[in-house]
Amino acid sequence: MEHTRLRIVFVAILAGLAALWLLSHGLGAFAGGLWPVRNALVYGTGILAIGSMSAAVILAARPVQIEALLGGLDKFYRLHKWLGIAGTLFAVVHWLLEILPRWMVRQGWLERPARRPPPAEAAAAGFDPFRDLRGIAADLGEWSLYLLLVLVVLALWKRVPYRSFLATHRLMAPVFLVLVFHAVILTPRGYWSVPVGPVLALLMACGTVAAAASLFGRIGQSRRAVGHIETLTYHSNNAVLDVGVRLETAWPGHQAGQFAFVDFGGGEGAHPFTISSAWHRDGRLMFSIKGLGDYTRALPDQLFPGQSVTVEGPYGRFDFRGERARQIWIGGGIGITPFIARLQALAEEREHGPVDLIYSTNAPAEAFIANIRQLAEEAGVNFHLIVTPRDGPLTLDRLAAMVPEWKEADVWFCGPLGFGHALRDAMVAHGFSAAHFHQEMFDMR
Repeated sequence: MEHTRLRIVFVAILAGLAALWLLSHGLGAFAGGLWPVRNALVYGTGILAIGSMSAAVILAARPVQIEALLGGLDKFYRLHKWLGIAGTLFAVVHWLLEILPRWMVRQGWLERPARRPPPAEAAAAGFDPFRDLRGIAADLGEWSLYLLLVLVVLALWKRVPYRSFLATHRLMAPVFLVLVFHAVILTPRGYWSVPVGPVLALLMACGTVAAAASLFGRIGQSRRAVGHIETLTYHSNNAVLDVGVRLETAWPGHQAGQFAFVDFGGGEGAHPFTISSAWHRDGRLMFSIKGLGDYTRALPDQLFPGQSVTVEGPYGRFDFRGERARQIWIGGGIGITPFIARLQALAEEREHGPVDLIYSTNAPAEAFIANIRQLAEEAGVNFHLIVTPRDGPLTLDRLAAMVPEWKEADVWFCGPLGFGHALRDAMVAHGFSAAHFHQEMFDMR
């Protein structure tokens, strides 16, 4: 369901921009041979490029007002990634359309006709206040594209450490602002009075505000709370560190399944971690952090009780609200954390439909599992443990053996993305509705 919604929004943004551009330009721009078509496509790809980038930058500012529309901040970042890649590709095509025909003219392969301004330029004929800036805008746009390509590669290359990724990704904001300058100066004035103009102007304006918020560290500032580490418990068998935080400033409360950005200091910046405790209005939060990378593996040796912490959130819509009374929860590895918080909440509610929790892990820790088992018993939830080195992976056949009524349930999955996709596809292939498969898809990269 979430994937379908994201694809629809992604396609709608690109198709909407393309339709507005075609409506504004008119089909007459594609008549008359190579050069009019090339000129029209230069502007069209430029509009798609800066429009997509603007939407991506807006999403990066974490506008929680539209979380419900996209299904949570984890979906924001997936759409942000798609739009960023699309914008970069359109920018490359825009650049190629600009330089390749000129190069072919210099080689004598093409002959450029006498310049005839397209309709949009003709409508804007007259005094041009930006005439002296056009050369600068063109040069800055070209060099910004080169830098953008490098930053996109670094963002997508998973081997780049998170700290380096975060530092280089922050450069996206000034690069975007330069590209906005490029677009404003070089877009013919006639475009601003046709249908695509106001939409593009609004996108760039909102993107500029979002980029400025990033540059000045204002993203999420109103949702930050400060506190200190109160407890630390390390489970060596599965490399999970339970960090208990006591907040000293206001926290709006959270629902089980939500996450927050946590900054322990030291210049690393904030990382997203699922909150593994229910909200009891006492200022206490628990984060169960798996040692997966250099940063998280080093936390047990770096953190100490009393250490200052900044928490931003809560975010996410992994809220266990489904249409069906029966639910199946599947936690893969550290993906068990949102279910721990939900177990605590259900232990207080007591009234709920049948729930089965399946925990799949390749590194079992007795104390960690014992706590989950106890919480499940208190909440009235059926607990199933799969230790993959011993039992093998969770398959649809095994799930059906555990919960024969699986087709009548809402499924909530949190774990490795590939694991979730494979399980969902198998269920859908056997008649399960994808709308009832809810998956946490948070991935900063």
